[in-house]
Amino acid sequence: MRFANPIFFVIFLPLLILVYFYVNVFKTKLFRTHMDFSRVNFLKELSVFNLKARLYKLLQVFKYIALIFAIIALARPQEGKVFEESNDQGIDIVMALDTSSSMSSLDFKPLNRMEAAKKVTCDFIRERKYDRVGLVIFSGLAFTQCPLTTDKTSLIEFVKNINIGDTGLDGTAVGSAIMTSVNRLKDSKVKSKIIIVVTDGNNNTGEIDPITASKIAQNYNIKIYTIGVGSLEGAIYQVKDPFFGIREVRSSQDAINEDVLKDIAASTGGKYFRAQDTKSFEDIMQQINKLEKSEIKVTQHTSYNELYKTFLLISLCLLLITVVLENTYLRKLP
Repeated sequence: MRFANPIFFVIFLPLLILVYFYVNVFKTKLFRTHMDFSRVNFLKELSVFNLKARLYKLLQVFKYIALIFAIIALARPQEGKVFEESNDQGIDIVMALDTSSSMSSLDFKPLNRMEAAKKVTCDFIRERKYDRVGLVIFSGLAFTQCPLTTDKTSLIEFVKNINIGDTGLDGTAVGSAIMTSVNRLKDSKVKSKIIIVVTDGNNNTGEIDPITASKIAQNYNIKIYTIGVGSLEGAIYQVKDPFFGIREVRSSQDAINEDVLKDIAASTGGKYFRAQDTKSFEDIMQQINKLEKSEIKVTQHTSYNELYKTFLLISLCLLLITVVLENTYLRKLP
């Protein structure tokens, strides 16, 4: 809250304080009056008189409160709302997330690879305040889960609802994921267009290979960042053992083809990263955040809502109550 005319506080509040002390302190001592009664016990027995006396004193307080609210109204209290207007366009980003069965690996404990990817992606989206972000999911097939949007709340809900196997066909079609992402970005008019591919496998299906897809992306000035997700020690899966029940088994083979992912990134001016746990995954996304900053000029506008009417109404109500009671109920003693 702010006050448009705070000068009224400086003018009237000291004056109100002086009036209060003059009426209730100085004048009372100077013109002290009294009435002589042979005894005052009968006055104490008059409950109506006591009620009126207390109410009369309360009304004097009401007068000062009413004046204080009137002064606040004169000072014009205002409540402001800040609106941001961006003068330039941000960066268009498509997140391509692998949803193949291998993303259920538990080497990112306490999360599996899929849940870690979802968590880190949501955090990344929240930080891209002025950018449009889209979502592509892939395994054996690639689908657009959410087109480019600035509605971060809805996009995050899409990410949270991703499940392993959502595409209906297992496998790792990295090339198809890139092409689906390119289709979402190719008509964009912004200067910077980015694809972030998150996968834990090697391209083993799809109608187009990743290198060809990356060259097409390059023709549209689209930069690709690739992230290989998985521990160098291998994946960890839960299996049912007929004797020992559910147990964990580690696969010693690294399924990620880092050479291909590096070539994809290098051919488009991007970069390849390896995430071996949730913390390193988070650090990678922070690095990408720093590498791809949105240079946006933002103009802030503040819209103020006048609040003086509320304070003026309270002041008038208090004064009205005071005037009515003084001219009716408190007009004379019983």
